[in-house]
Amino acid sequence: VQVTRDKGQNAPRDALLVTHVSINPRDPQHVVVSGNGLFRFYRYVDALLKHVPGGLGRAHTQNFTAHSWISDNRIIVATENANLLLIEDGELRCPLPAAPSVNHAIHAVIPTSRGFVCSGEMGILSVFEKSDDKDLYRRVRSVTVDTKSGTDEGAKRASVRAFCLTQAEETLAIVTSNNQIVGLNFNIDWAKATDAPSFRAICQPFHSGSIVGLDTCIRKPLVVTSSTDRTVRVWNVNDDTVEIIKSFPSEPGAVAFHPSGLHLLICFSDKVRFMNLYGDTMQEFKTFNVRSVTDVRFSVGGQYFCLVHGNVIHLYNTATCDSAPVAQLRGHSQRIRSVQWAATTPYPTDTRLVSCSLDGVVIDWNLREMRKESDHIDKRYQYHAVASDDKNIWVVGAPASSQAETRWKVKLREIEVGNMHGDAISNDFELPDTYINCLAVAQQHRLLFGGCGDGSVKLMTFPLQGGIHDPPILAHAGAVNKVCISHDESMLFSIGNDGSFFIFDIKEDGRAVKRDAPFAEEILISKSDLEEKSSTASHLRQLLEEFKTDLEGEEKRETHQHGTEIKECTENFKLASSANSERFAAAWNSKVEQERNHAQQKREIAEKHRQACDGLERTKQAELQELDDHSSKLRQTIDEDRERFMGLLQQCDDKYERRLRENEEEFQEKMRSQQQQQRQKQDSLAAVRQTQKEIRSQLEMDTDTQIEQTRTANEEKLKSLVTSYMHMKGEKAIMIKALAMLLKETEHRNAEVRALDVMKQNVTKQIFSLSENIKQLHSDIDERDLTIGEKEKKIYELKRRNQDLEKHKFVLDHRIRQLKSQIEPKQMEIAKENEKIKLKDAELEQYQRNNLALRTTIEELKGKIGNLQGETKTVQNKLKDLETYKRRVRADIGELAQLIQDPELMTEGASRLYKTHVSDRGGFRSATLESEVKEEFSAHTAFLAKTVESLKKKVNQDGDRHKQEISSVMGENLNLLREIHELRKEIRTIRTTFLSLIHI
Repeated sequence: VQVTRDKGQNAPRDALLVTHVSINPRDPQHVVVSGNGLFRFYRYVDALLKHVPGGLGRAHTQNFTAHSWISDNRIIVATENANLLLIEDGELRCPLPAAPSVNHAIHAVIPTSRGFVCSGEMGILSVFEKSDDKDLYRRVRSVTVDTKSGTDEGAKRASVRAFCLTQAEETLAIVTSNNQIVGLNFNIDWAKATDAPSFRAICQPFHSGSIVGLDTCIRKPLVVTSSTDRTVRVWNVNDDTVEIIKSFPSEPGAVAFHPSGLHLLICFSDKVRFMNLYGDTMQEFKTFNVRSVTDVRFSVGGQYFCLVHGNVIHLYNTATCDSAPVAQLRGHSQRIRSVQWAATTPYPTDTRLVSCSLDGVVIDWNLREMRKESDHIDKRYQYHAVASDDKNIWVVGAPASSQAETRWKVKLREIEVGNMHGDAISNDFELPDTYINCLAVAQQHRLLFGGCGDGSVKLMTFPLQGGIHDPPILAHAGAVNKVCISHDESMLFSIGNDGSFFIFDIKEDGRAVKRDAPFAEEILISKSDLEEKSSTASHLRQLLEEFKTDLEGEEKRETHQHGTEIKECTENFKLASSANSERFAAAWNSKVEQERNHAQQKREIAEKHRQACDGLERTKQAELQELDDHSSKLRQTIDEDRERFMGLLQQCDDKYERRLRENEEEFQEKMRSQQQQQRQKQDSLAAVRQTQKEIRSQLEMDTDTQIEQTRTANEEKLKSLVTSYMHMKGEKAIMIKALAMLLKETEHRNAEVRALDVMKQNVTKQIFSLSENIKQLHSDIDERDLTIGEKEKKIYELKRRNQDLEKHKFVLDHRIRQLKSQIEPKQMEIAKENEKIKLKDAELEQYQRNNLALRTTIEELKGKIGNLQGETKTVQNKLKDLETYKRRVRADIGELAQLIQDPELMTEGASRLYKTHVSDRGGFRSATLESEVKEEFSAHTAFLAKTVESLKKKVNQDGDRHKQEISSVMGENLNLLREIHELRKEIRTIRTTFLSLIHI
């Protein structure tokens, strides 16, 4: 199953896309796939997904956006037009009435114990429950998901993308299109509920657009972000919460946070706003009417802030906030892309400012004299990110000309502060796979961070010769717009186009950095707010005094009332107690009188019962005597009947033996005829099975041939598509070069852009035509599936004929069982034969015991052979030692023979030879082996070796045959596995190429 995703608005709507895949909750091998004009069932068999009958036919070509299993055999399918279809046992049963909305797609469906819930565009959530007939479902309630956060006006009608229900069905978690997660209390009776449900935020509200601005302060754990969703949010990084959310009528740009955490600068397209933070809100203090400001930065001390306007840097005083800037720094000829405050010493002094622009210029500004201290110019690069400390400047540049052929995307350049003039560069680092958008330097930890275009954050340690090759950290799904480091260098913050805000901990040797001073807790408050809070507090104190007075009066009244009630209760209790005592005395006298009457009645009843028992005993004795007399008469009658019955039984046995012999002869004759007929039926059945096997093999060969032809055609078309793609890729490179040339000619820019748009539309049309060809290929495959279905029908007809034969076989088996039921007289003979079989089994067991004894003897012989082999090795080692000793003695005697002319040396050598070969061995010379002993030992060793070989041949005879059979089977299996792997590789290659073409 090929799952694709629509990447843009120009993608054809009729492309075959898979939007949802689910697995049967009871059968994990049963898979359902839905998409644009697609709803099919698959089964996972032998590591492959095979299409099974069922689903919706070609008549249903609408876009199926979601589906869900609501029971073992039922599925709810949602469409783009808000229609709900009920699928039961793989077939369409009916569409559900009362659609949730009109022409608004449903993106999510989830089952419940009483039905299901669905939702989609416009945030409409519908609850369905089972109807009265228990087969269909009816809508009981529809509500609109409210993700409004108090200031975000456009979030109320956001569409629902997904939701999840807890196991106890108490809470429903909802994910909306504006990146919010809300919860709903689901444990209510939806059919009877009338109040509007309340939605609560499960976690903090997130940005719904890309984040473009980021900054942090020093004295508070706060971070500010701005986004294209027209909101500015202040985050508390200690408890990971949002403290302030402020919406604006236009999109904000860059933001800056004052080191005190009490002031903000927010850039807009027409002005820059100076904001003050008052507790949980922010208010505008002053507006600077400077248009198109791309960046804004507070100094480290907070006494200055700078605005980047085109190629000019405006410097303002924070304390006065005058409309006129303190200074204007001019020196760049093109737009400034990045600026950073720096110092001339390791301590922050706010005496330097470093900036870079697209014209390849990096300038180090002296803020004491408000002039350019030094600069670096290299027109080959377009610098877009800069970072600096007191000694070095790091700048990122891309090639200025698109015609230049380079093996890298951007280059990181390290420049010494004291040697910036000209094109002096300390180090250049090429980055072939990573495009860095922004930089941030941690001076204490000696780390350099970069935000990349692929969403990763690159960490580089000093010296950069080794740290530049460290792998990046994957974070965002889009490009990283900015990175920022906290003042104590314990945290790294990053923002991206995907609307996500990441916080990284910076640890040294695995330990978190400890902050020396605590964060500040003071906040700003306006005079009007202070007066309002003071008046509110005085009013509350007055209310508290009034409330205390009312409580004291109420307490006195309740105390007096309680005393009166206690007196009344005491008097009532005394009266009731005396009345109860009188009633108890009367009840006691009545009890004593009743006990006397009961004892008299008990004595009278016992006397009557004794008289009745005596009369009943006399009656039963007489009846027992009569039963004994009748029993003796019945015994006599039974003896007479037994003698008469034995005579009749003897006569019946004689008749039964005669009839048994006659029935046996008749049965033998019928049995022979039935066996003849059964052999004929088995022959015909074998012929039919052979015919079916031939037909099936022919069908498989035809199907494989057709599949091979289709695959060859698809490969040829795929090659043509690849060729056209390479041609379009070449055209794209030409267009990029032409676009780079046209950037220098501003007066013709609009005309050339329109021409490029026309060419883009042509390429889109070509891609659309290619997708049409792919759709035609899918239709051809569907036709092949129909052909295979017809052949499967033929196979089904043959299977049905086989079932008829099986039924006929069942009838014959039934008749055989009837005949077997008539063979009871033969059971005695079968029992005798069983006794013979038992005797044979006893003989077999005796043979097995003999075999076991022989095996034991063989094992003992093997043990003896092993012992003899060990002894043989020992004797051989001794012989080797003797041969070595003999060679050593001959060598020593040879050396002694050379001294025969010198008697003294001869005497010394003889004594040394005696000491070495006689005295060291304790006076015993080594014994010699006779030749006859050696020959006998060799003969005995050869005999034992032959015996071992014969036993090995007998033991391994069957094992070799079995190994050959296993090796042949394994060889066939390996060949089949190789073919399967090759086919899978071809399919994977085709799918990858097809996906790349669709994305292009």
